[in-house]
This record gives sequence, C-alpha cells and structure tokens, in this order.
Amino acid sequence: MTLDRTRHPLLNLLSLALLTLLSLCAQAENPVYKVEVLIFANPDPGSLHEQAWRNLEIPRLAGAAELGNGGSGSYQRLPANNLVLTAEKNRLARLQGFRTLFHGAWYQPVGNPNNSRAVRLRGGQLMPNGAYELDGYLNIEQDQALQLHPNLYYTRRQDGGKLLTATLDSPRSLKANEIHYLDNPLFGVLVLIQR
Repeated sequence: MTLDRTRHPLLNLLSLALLTLLSLCAQAENPVYKVEVLIFANPDPGSLHEQAWRNLEIPRLAGAAELGNGGSGSYQRLPANNLVLTAEKNRLARLQGFRTLFHGAWYQPVGNPNNSRAVRLRGGQLMPNGAYELDGYLNIEQDQALQLHPNLYYTRRQDGGKLLTATLDSPRSLKANEIHYLDNPLFGVLVLIQR
C-alpha cells in the first residue's frame, strides 16, 4: 500500500518537522565557556632590556566583542564574587612592583577557527596618546582542542616621554579547568577556561 502525499497534508507537515529537527541538531550551537583572565605588569627593570620594543599603533580588529558591565549573557563582565584567580591576584599584589593591568571573567561561545570571535581587553593606566597601557585581543577557538590566540600590546612610557610597545602573540593549546600561564618579559597572563 502506498500513501498519496497530496492527500495527507499531515504527513507532509510531519516530514518537514522531522527534517527541521535533524537540521537543528546537526547545527548545534557553539559550547559556552567561562573565561577568566588576569594580566599583570612585571616590575623588573632588567626585563626592559629583554624585550623587543616597537613604536607602533595597536591594530583594531573588526567584529571583536567588547566586554559589557553588569549585563547578562555572553561577553558581559562577571561580578568579583565569580572570579577564581583572586588569590593569585592578591599574591602578586604583595610582591614588590607587580601591578594588575586587567582582571575579569565573562561567558562566551567558543567556535571553530571559522566562527570564533575575539574579545578586546584594555586595562592599566591611560597613556598620553589616549591608549591604554594594555590593549589587545584574545581569541579562543576549538577544533580538536581549545586554542588561545593572544594579540596583546603593552605600552610603556620611557624616559623622555617616548611610548614603546611590546607584544604577546604566541598561540597556545589549553585544557579546560586548568590555569595556564603566558609569559612576556614585561607582563604575564593567567587564563582559566571553564565549561
């Protein structure tokens, strides 16, 4: 016995609903992670000579997310009671000269390399040129594993008022729920990504 689909509109509707459901399952949303970042300046004067300084403008990345304050949802800074790296921040503050440039956490979807979205981070002192001491982007993507692509710029005022900028832009594979450390002679980054 064969069914005539023109006479059974309910069968057509059910077929369409099943195809739609299968399509939605195949295009599942990107997983959402809680990202926490602590960036601090290194006070060691010797580190000034270990760094390759440049006189450059910090590039702007189109489509990057700006962190909001106090909202809900993705790319909104979380309140201080949601920060896990506070003990590390306090430990650094007790060490002579170490200074926090940025400490914050937010939720964000993490996609593959084709649909990931960078987050802009700024912090530290405001420099005479109107830029922040720390400026740049973090891009987190997931293919086989989580990948962190920092593109961070640390600007320091030299004697005589000249502004020079150092960069941290080495990609790193990460594991969720572990604290990771990225190092530059002038500034360090602690990153914790939680599912």
